[in-house]
Amino acid sequence: MTITQEELARRLKEAREKARFTQEQVASALGLVRPVIAQIEAGKRKVSSLELAALAHLYGRPIHSFFEEAFEAEGLSYILRAVPEVCSDHQIQEGMNRGLEIINAIFDLENKLGVNRLSSGPLCAYDRKMRTRWDAVEQGQEIAAQERNRLGLGVAPVGDPASLLDTQGILTLEMQLPAGLSGFTFRSGEATVCAINSTEPPVRQRYSVIHEYCHALCDLNDLPAIVSREEGKKDLREVRADVFAACFLIPENAVREFLKRCGKAMPSRIQVPLMVKDKVVSYEARQAVAKQSRSSTINYPHVVRMARYFGVSVEASIWRLFNLNLISGKEKDLLLEQDSSPAGKAIKDILRKKDPDKDSEKGGIFQNATEHLFYLAVEAARGGLISRNKLIELLELAGLQNEDICAISEARRTT
Repeated sequence: MTITQEELARRLKEAREKARFTQEQVASALGLVRPVIAQIEAGKRKVSSLELAALAHLYGRPIHSFFEEAFEAEGLSYILRAVPEVCSDHQIQEGMNRGLEIINAIFDLENKLGVNRLSSGPLCAYDRKMRTRWDAVEQGQEIAAQERNRLGLGVAPVGDPASLLDTQGILTLEMQLPAGLSGFTFRSGEATVCAINSTEPPVRQRYSVIHEYCHALCDLNDLPAIVSREEGKKDLREVRADVFAACFLIPENAVREFLKRCGKAMPSRIQVPLMVKDKVVSYEARQAVAKQSRSSTINYPHVVRMARYFGVSVEASIWRLFNLNLISGKEKDLLLEQDSSPAGKAIKDILRKKDPDKDSEKGGIFQNATEHLFYLAVEAARGGLISRNKLIELLELAGLQNEDICAISEARRTT
């Protein structure tokens, strides 16, 4: 599509405003003065190719997006409007822009290569209305069970949630986000993207990935995007996603199977379980647990083993046992108290040293976005669709260091 200088100017201004930059900030980033940016956005001065590349990088957009017929990426715009606090922290703003740049680079490469793998993701596979919190709880439980069955997971723990989403055509990316913002999900064209807060512990990130998976399955028909915030826990969509995440990661039958292997014969469930997010929130009071024998008592080391087995926090495991009526309220409080004590920390350290491969509190999630960017960039370079310099730029964006880039034949200078 051919656009006029005036239309390009309008789009540049719109992109700046959606990214929440001032003209002064843009001018400083480009080494210019503010009147120059004002002239460019008014269509009174042409923007050079180098300046356009710098502006695209700053706004987290691919250059070609400024020349496409469908310029507006509604999901991304919604996110930028919904997270105004990004503007107050330059480091977070840079991280957000880098994440959006990675996503846009992937879309651009898929377009060049003629593939549409990301369009295979589910679009609101479970579009159901909710009127009450109990509706949200029941739907979260039901959809989690249906998805585990559809994916053939049985009672096995989920190894890497982001890798699982990858098999469903959903792009996952760690991104530095403001405190209290665990992630967001949006659609760009036919693709679904889930962004997770990289500043949170890995066990919390695992919860967030599956929490956002529920949003991808259920909530994008009437919204271009959805942001998951701490203060949004009363929203029925958030309640459903909380319940879904816990039931998906720690299903009841898997918990009982695990406890049985630990020699804990547990009583039958006496009430439909409710679930909480990976934090201390209870949606409904629990009934008392039937009296257990001494041999069936769950102690703190058992809970730590359970948390490591399912790849969640100890706190989440305690609340899950409570919501399944496998421990009493008094036992729940005692276990939570132990978890925050020096003795609890010592037990976790001992088990971590004994079996470091099962340590769920170290390392980050699998970032399938940067992985895809790497493979797509190399494939595009091999096909002659991008230059060597562009390949190096994309590999750096994917997080590769110089020594790693030099090991890739397509990135090495030929003589």
